[in-house]
Order: sequence, then C-alpha cells, then structure tokens
Amino acid sequence: MQLNQAKTSIGLLCFASITLLVVAVLPNVANSQQPNPNQILDKQFESEIYDLLEKYCISCHSGQSPKAKLDLSNFSTAAEVTKSPEKFQKVILNIRSQVMPPSGATPTLAEREKIVNWINRALSENGTKDNPGRVTIRRLNRNEYNNTIRDLLYIQGDFSKDFPSDDVGYGFDNIADVLTLTPLHLEQYLRAARAITSQAITIPQPKIRTVDLSTEPIPEGITLRDDMFGYYTNALYTKKFNDVTPGEYEIEIELAATAVAVGPAKANLIINGNLFQTIDVKSPTPILYKIPVQFNTQEVSIGIAFTNDYYNPNDPDPAKRDRNLILKSLALNGPANGSAPVSESQRRLIFSVPTSTKNHMVAAREVLESFATRAYRRPITSAESNRIMEIYQMVRKNNDPFEEGIRVGMQAILVNPNFIFRVELQSNPKSQNLDSYEIASRLSYFLWNSMPDQTLFELAKSNRLTDQKEITAQITRMLADQKSSRFSDNFATQWLQIERINDFAADPIQFGNFNDKIKQDFTQEVTLFFQDMLRNDRPIHEFIDGKFTFLNSRLAQHYSIPGDFDQMFRRVDVSAKNRGGLLGMGAILTVTSNPNRTSPVKRGKFIMEQILGTPPPPPPPDVGVLPENTNVIQAVRIRERLEQHRKDPACASCHRPLDAYGFSLENYDAVGRYRTSDGRFPVDNIGELPGKTSITGLEGLRKNLIDREDDFTRTLTEKLMTYALGRGLTASDSVQIEEMTKRLARKATLKSIITEIVLSDSFRQRSTQNSSTN
Repeated sequence: MQLNQAKTSIGLLCFASITLLVVAVLPNVANSQQPNPNQILDKQFESEIYDLLEKYCISCHSGQSPKAKLDLSNFSTAAEVTKSPEKFQKVILNIRSQVMPPSGATPTLAEREKIVNWINRALSENGTKDNPGRVTIRRLNRNEYNNTIRDLLYIQGDFSKDFPSDDVGYGFDNIADVLTLTPLHLEQYLRAARAITSQAITIPQPKIRTVDLSTEPIPEGITLRDDMFGYYTNALYTKKFNDVTPGEYEIEIELAATAVAVGPAKANLIINGNLFQTIDVKSPTPILYKIPVQFNTQEVSIGIAFTNDYYNPNDPDPAKRDRNLILKSLALNGPANGSAPVSESQRRLIFSVPTSTKNHMVAAREVLESFATRAYRRPITSAESNRIMEIYQMVRKNNDPFEEGIRVGMQAILVNPNFIFRVELQSNPKSQNLDSYEIASRLSYFLWNSMPDQTLFELAKSNRLTDQKEITAQITRMLADQKSSRFSDNFATQWLQIERINDFAADPIQFGNFNDKIKQDFTQEVTLFFQDMLRNDRPIHEFIDGKFTFLNSRLAQHYSIPGDFDQMFRRVDVSAKNRGGLLGMGAILTVTSNPNRTSPVKRGKFIMEQILGTPPPPPPPDVGVLPENTNVIQAVRIRERLEQHRKDPACASCHRPLDAYGFSLENYDAVGRYRTSDGRFPVDNIGELPGKTSITGLEGLRKNLIDREDDFTRTLTEKLMTYALGRGLTASDSVQIEEMTKRLARKATLKSIITEIVLSDSFRQRSTQNSSTN
C-alpha cells in the first residue's frame, strides 16, 4: 500500500493534546480562515496517528482478507468515522483491553490512549454525540415494582415474589430490551393488584342493629304474633336509633301481606317524620327489602306505616276479605365506612370521603385521580379519569360500599400499562427534551428504584426540573435520603456480580466452614462499603486502594483479623491486613473462583470487564477446558496448567492480560481467605502484562489500576449510565462518557459521576428518530 493512500485510508484516532498545540500556533486570523476540526484531525492523523497504525495495525487490517473483517482502508477521513461509530467503538475496546495487537510489537499505554483519543474526537466532532438515544417503553422489573408499590400505597411486603424472574442485559436487570411481558406476568399482575389493594384498604364491616320486635312496645292497631308485628288496620310503628354517625346506611325490612288478591299492601318508610319511600308488598310470604340511605344526624327514627287497610268480610273469596301488613324484621346496618380501625395507608389513600355536602362521585374522583396521577407518574387525562370512574360506578351499582369502589378502581390502575411500564409519551415528536415529569421519573428510578416522591411531583408540575441547578439540588437531596440505599444495594450487587454468591457451592472437603451466613456477610460488606463511598462522597479510587472495609465478628474471623467484634458491622481499617478496597473482599474473590480452586482467568476477566471496561473477546467455540479433578489440581501448579492452554495462538493474546491480573490475586483462596501457599506449592502471585509490565500481589495490582484510574472512571460511568438509562449504550453515549471522564480528571466521586450522567443529553433528552443501541 502506498504511503499517501495509506495515510488517507484510516480516518480515526487521537486528537486532544494535538488540538491544543495546533490552535496555539495558529495565527490570529478571522474565524472564517481558521481550519475546521476535521482539518485539524486530518493533520494530526498524518503527523502522528498513521505511524502508530502502520506500526501496529495496518499489516493485519487491510487487503483482500483483513483480520476480523475490519478493513481500515475503507475510511479516508476523520469525518467518515461517524458513518460506522459502532465499529470504531469496538476498535477502541480492543485497543484498551490490550488484546490487540495479538503478537509482535506492543504499543505502550500512552500510544494506545493517543489512538483512542483521536477516534473519540473524530466521533465527537462529526455529530455522533448529538443523538441522545431512543426512548424505550420499559416494564418495571421486580425490584422496581416492589418499591413502587410500597411508596405508592404506603404498605410493606414482597409483592412480586411469584412473578417470573427478570432477564439480565448489559449486566443489569432493568434493561428495556429484555424486560418482556408474558401471559404469566399478566396473571400475576391481576392477582397482585387484588392482594395489594386488600392490604392497603380494609372494607369496613357496618354495624348491624337488629330490632327484637318481641320486646318492643306494641303500637295501637298492631298485634304481636310469633315475634312478628301484624298491622290489622292502618297503623305506624317507629323505632329510634341513638348511635348513628354521618355516613351511608342500609335499612333492612322484611315484609309480607294478606289478601293481596285485591292489590298490594302499601308500606310507607318514614325517616325522621318524613316519607322516604313507599313499598308495594305483594307477597304473602316475607320478602327482604334493602334500602340505602344517607344519614347526617346522630339520632334517627325509622317508621313503617300501613296506609291502605282493606276489610270486606262478605267477599265469597276468603283471600280477598282482609288485607293486612306483616312486619317480620327490621334492621339498620351502617355506616358503610364502619367503625373498625383505619390504617395509616388507608387514611392517606382515601383522603376524601362522601359527606352531607360532597357526593360520593366527587369524593371518588378526587381519590382515584390523585392515585392514578402518582401511579402513572404524570397527570392523567380526562378520558383516563372517566374510564376509571366507570369502573367505580359499576361496583357501586351493586350497593357495595364506597371503599370497595375505590379499591377496585385502584386495581384497574395497577394493571394499566401506564403503571406497569415506564412510558414517555413524546407529545412533541420534534423536541428532543424530556418534560419535567419524565425527568422526575428517570431520576427517581435511577437513584431510588421507585416512583417520584411529592417533592419531585411538585417540581415537575411547576416545570422546574428542566433547570440544571434544580436537578443538581435534587440529586443531593435524593442521595441523602434513606431510599438511596435501594440504589446502592441493587447497583453494587449487579455491577460487581456478587448476586452469584448465593449459587456458589464451595467444596465441602476443602472449605467445610464456608456457609450461607458467611455469604450473607460477604454481600453486606460490599453494600455497606458502596453506601459509605456514596454518602461520604469519597473519591472512587478508594474502590481500588481503600484502606478500610466493614466487618462483624464472623467475617473478621473468616479473614483472620483480630479485634473486638460482635454481630454488628462496623468500619475497620484493614490497611495492614492484606485487605481494603473491592479486590480484597471475599464476595468478589469467591464469585470469581471455582468451587475447589481459584481461577486466575475468572478473576482477570472480572478486572478487565468490571473495573477497566475492556472485556476480552469470547473464547473460540472449540477451546479446551482445564481438568478439574483433585489429583491434577494438587499435582501441577495452576500457572503451568494455564501455560499449556496458552500455547494455542488463538488463546494467547487474550490470556496475557487475563492471567496477569488474575495471578496477582492468588494470595486469596476460593473463599477469599488470605494464604501464602497453594497446597504443596508456594503462592505464585506475579503477573506479566503486555509490554513486559509486571504486577505482584494485591498491592502491585492496586498500583497498576490506579495508574489507569481514567479507565476505571470511564468504566464506572458506563456502568452507571447503562443502569440509569435502562438500555445499552450507543456511540453517542460513549462520546459523552469520554467528555465526562476528562472533566472529572481523576477527581471523580460517585456523586460527581451521577451528576454528570443526569445532566447529560443522553439522560435529559431523547432521539427524534430511530436509533440503535448496537
């Protein structure tokens, strides 16, 4: 390949430091005479970047059969990099992971970073970062569903225990693309909604006041027979009730009549001296009549009057001679809201009830509209409100109490897609900006794994969450809230993959004292450490070189750390105990081991993937595995076994960094205990990285990783952004992350990274066109 052709065939790689140099030597001319960024990039490519590519890359990635089908000759300018941003993100990944180039001369870290910086600058200058990513309708995962129910209905419990497990994508269980909806989900949502509303709202049992007619004074015109009142002429019986409170009641009257062949008997229901209803009694056998009524006074009189007495003793038909009214029973039931104790959740949910001045429909609409607005995380529309009220009315038509109508209305809301899914409606398809309600929802599910609270709703209502200062203030408030522990626990366990500790089955012969309680302590140590880093705004390099951890007596004994410990965890300085930071924690050391031995490969992969963000390529499909029987493990050192494996050229390039990082942690056995020997062999804790860089033990590993702190900052930012957005990252996201990493400049804390993410275009905007996350 000719030099000029080759120099114009790549169009990628390093710009940051060169841009400053070029700008500094430019003459002071009008803006129109200054070169544009792509011209600067192209000059940088010709002066520095091409020589690096020719030395390390072009021999393999050009010609008719380029390696990995990556033909760099297809790209002639920096502007063309943006045409294949995903491809160049993979180029960046392979350069940073040190698995490329696979053999021969090896670039230094500075050379690798120079190439990477140029690619990132090319992507940034050519508009790659201007696409904030697509919006995906995302189902609440089990954790989010539980937290949302607790915050929405003010109750406690595990409401998703019977739901199908959530799939994981990009390392997290809140990724929209894998949160599918199955028929089983629908069934469980319906069942859960009924159980949840039953727990939150108790349907009060009304007080039943049954009148014993046999003990009542017998009015004139009435006789008592078989404990029933018989009206033999027009007469009135009245019963007073003195224990009435305002509310909805039901009067139960059991009536019959004689001589109905000449027409029904007329029974007037008289309440507080006023005619309330006339009942036509047509049956010679008693019929129960249930009559709803609203009372607003503490004393009520209920009367039953017979008003159309008929008597004709000469009628040849005995059934038509004497029409009388029979009162078999009288009862007053209510009020509908009962007298049972009302829970705090019910008081907060049903804040409006029917009164003498407020119709039950008005009260119900107030309650259900407020609940739906909180459940949907936005104001509901009038059409949505009307549909919910139709459901409420269907319940009330059966004379069910007010609370039952509210409960069923809430059930309908809890199975509505606007609750089950996080929906961003994009009412203005031409605008990239999210509205305040959408930002409130993204914030709350990022930092609390739950719905917005009242403060966020009020800020959204006044459209103040589009202001960066207000957003920053809310981040501070939300991270100080106890609910941020949900984020700490959920993110940390998934980022560090320690949820796998529950499935780890240590060899009982070698590790007989390792049990489930120690597994729980392992997890607690990690989450307490993460919470301390977050709440005390510690620099993130302490994840690597921190001198402290959290221990209780059981875990201190497992680590062979002396001291006065009890069952409670406390912060402990372990700088002199071969501990400190994430990589000295038993949870991480155990989940990166095999049941009967350590695994330098798994530990190295964890460091490359979760700490440095440079996961190695997947192994070839026909790659062999090391024998795992006890005799082989005890007879041959693990390094020698891996060296045999690395003789395959297809394996060697990946195993160089993998094994180097993994061997540095060989002082820790498969359950995280410190050791100096591995069976009959002394521990071999030295690893050699590409470029003949050696690292020895945990301290050597820490030094190496601190030297690459920018890589760790970038990786942690990528993990947090993936978690925050609930989707895989795009080339645009990656460009923004590069800019964040530069701004943080080795002074990053969890809070500062979170703030950068929330203020980014990816978080506060959406694409107005279809985009891919590949």
